[in-house]
Amino acid sequence: MRELKGLSGRFLWDILSRRDPHGYYVIPLKPEGRGFAESILKRNNDPYAKIVEGRDVILVRVRSKSVAERIVRMAWRRGLIAEFEEVY
Repeated sequence: MRELKGLSGRFLWDILSRRDPHGYYVIPLKPEGRGFAESILKRNNDPYAKIVEGRDVILVRVRSKSVAERIVRMAWRRGLIAEFEEVY
């Protein structure tokens, strides 16, 4: 994986370094990021990708690390990553 820099890099690396018990990378996004996530998933044609909606956050679950990295990097630039303080 390419080098991620700074505090934001550590945060992003934390998302990409772990998987859930079913083998998915889980990316928390703000609700307004749903259309963005759907467009990336449609473009990459990942049959295992899922979007799980919550009240204050949506979770994007993908199996591919490259797709997860692309989503995280683009969502971070657009300010769509839901951080812990914003969710609770």
